[in-house]
Amino acid sequence: MMLLKKEWKLVMMPVPVPLLFLLLSALVLVPNYPYYVTFFYTTLGIFLMMQFARENRDLYYMALLPVTKREMVRARFLLVLSVEALQVLVCVPFMLLRASYGSVKNAVGIEANAAFLGLSLVLLGLFNRIFFPMHYKNAYDLGKPFLLSSIALALGVLVLETLQHILPYLNDVCDSYAAADQLRQIPVLLGGLLVFSLLTARSFTLKDPRTARLEAADL
Repeated sequence: MMLLKKEWKLVMMPVPVPLLFLLLSALVLVPNYPYYVTFFYTTLGIFLMMQFARENRDLYYMALLPVTKREMVRARFLLVLSVEALQVLVCVPFMLLRASYGSVKNAVGIEANAAFLGLSLVLLGLFNRIFFPMHYKNAYDLGKPFLLSSIALALGVLVLETLQHILPYLNDVCDSYAAADQLRQIPVLLGGLLVFSLLTARSFTLKDPRTARLEAADL
């Protein structure tokens, strides 16, 4: 918990870009907009936050503390998880407001509903699974991991939007604000949360061959 407190004070708060990006949850109020982009900004904020930490030699500062590398990684992951959780929570009030004029359909993508949150969690899990193991090969590289994870995110959005037009359940049930349909979307929300948890748990372990190098690295 002390390391997490350090992460918030020294990594997040000097330039709280991820917290500012939380306000972009308001994009779901736009009648015709690809709402998945909201969570791309979440990943961009995480990237900028970690870049700020790198340029301020946060890794070397952490190496001087009486903590293990595993604890260093765990603290950073807890910070990232808190940012992603906040993004989801901040998005909910804007989604409820958007549902108040749900008769205006989103012509360019899925509606901002429970299914949207579940599928967005899948995208965040995909980002975590690709970005963090690549970054923690040496805890320095950020550009290539972010580029590849962003490409994966874009492909994920393309696949989800394509499936929405192909699968009747996604098209008829998951692209709706109706109360009855929202209840039928709960399995998508819970399934998205499960996939996010599995992908994130796998990316946050140093058992991955790529991140295992950090254990042996001489900082």
